[in-house]
Amino acid sequence: MLSEYFLGLGRRNGVLATSKTFRVDDAVARANRNVHAVGIGRKRAGGTVDAALAVRFYVVQKIAPSLIAPQDRLPASLDGIPTDVIESSPAFLLPRARAGLPAAPAAAPGDPPCSRDRLARQRPLVAGISVAHHAVTAGTLGYFCRSLRPADDPGLIYILSNNHVLANVNQGAPGDAVYQPGPADGGLAGDRIAALARFVPIDLSGGSNGVDAAVAALMPAVDWTPEICTIGAIARTARGAEGLAVRKHGRTTGYTEGTIADESYDAIVGMDHNHPQVVGLFKNQLRVEPSPSYPAIGLAGDSGSLVVNRNEPEAVGLYFAGPPDGSYGIANPIDAVLSSLEVALVTPAGDPHVA
Repeated sequence: MLSEYFLGLGRRNGVLATSKTFRVDDAVARANRNVHAVGIGRKRAGGTVDAALAVRFYVVQKIAPSLIAPQDRLPASLDGIPTDVIESSPAFLLPRARAGLPAAPAAAPGDPPCSRDRLARQRPLVAGISVAHHAVTAGTLGYFCRSLRPADDPGLIYILSNNHVLANVNQGAPGDAVYQPGPADGGLAGDRIAALARFVPIDLSGGSNGVDAAVAALMPAVDWTPEICTIGAIARTARGAEGLAVRKHGRTTGYTEGTIADESYDAIVGMDHNHPQVVGLFKNQLRVEPSPSYPAIGLAGDSGSLVVNRNEPEAVGLYFAGPPDGSYGIANPIDAVLSSLEVALVTPAGDPHVA
C-alpha cells in the first residue's frame, strides 16, 4: 500500500515525462510527482552504507526538504524504519525511436566468439545473443526451457525472454515468428528460429505487474546449446537477495557484473520513451546496479538477459528495463517468471537431454 500511494501520485502526475531542471521554482512545483520507484535497501549517506534496512524513495530530482511544502515532503521514517531519498532516472522498456538500439561496443581481445558475434546469426544457439519477434527491433535470448503443462510436448524446447521482446508488448499471437538475430540486427524470414508460444500480459491500465516474460517454441531443426555466452550452463534458480553479486550477458553490453541493491522494488516503468504516458507498474522486482568496473549493467537491447549469481550457476532474475544510461537495471525474480509461464529452465541435473 505504501508504494501504491506514492507511485500512484507519480503515475497520475506524469513522473516519467519529467526531467531534472535547474530552475528551483520548477523543481519545487513538481515535488509531489517526483517518485518513480520505492525499494527496500541500505540507507546511503556521505559515501557510506548503513547496516540497517531503509525504505528507499527514488525520485527524478532530489530537492532540499526546506524548499518543499510540508504536505509534499517525503517522510523521514515509516513505522520507525528510516527512509532514504535517492536521485535516479526512471526506467523504460524501449529506447527512443529516433535513437534506435545502441551498437555493441567493440569486442575485447579476450571475448569468446559468441560474445563478439552476439548481434549476428549464431547456430547452434546460445543464450545471451540477439533475438526478437518479427515486429520488434532486438532483445536478448535469456535461456532454454521446457513446459510444465501436462498437455504440452515434454520434448519441446522453448526460448525465454521478455514479453516486449518475443510478444511485442501484448500484440503478438501464438505462432508468430521469432528471429535470431532480431530484425534490427539483420534478422529476416530465413532467420526464424521459433514460434511465439505464450506470454504474461502486461497491464497498462494501472494494475500491478509481476513479470515481463514470454516463451517461444524452437523449431525442431534449430541446433542449440544449453548455456549463456561467457557464463555457461545454469544448474538451478535462487532468490536474488540484496547485496548479491550478479552477472549477465546481453545483446548490447555483452558481459557485465553488478549487485542487487533492492530485492523488493516497486517501479513505474515506461513502455516507450516516445510515449512516457504509457506506463506499467511493476512490483516486487530486483534493482541491479553495475559494479565499479562496468559503466552500465545493461542498455536497450539487453532486455531478456538472465541475471545470474556471479559465483554460482544460479539464475536469479530476468532483466527487462532500465534508464538510458544503464546506471541500474530492473529484473523480474526468476521463480516468478517461471511459475507465471509454467516452464522450467533446462539444467544438466534435471534434464536427461542435457549432456
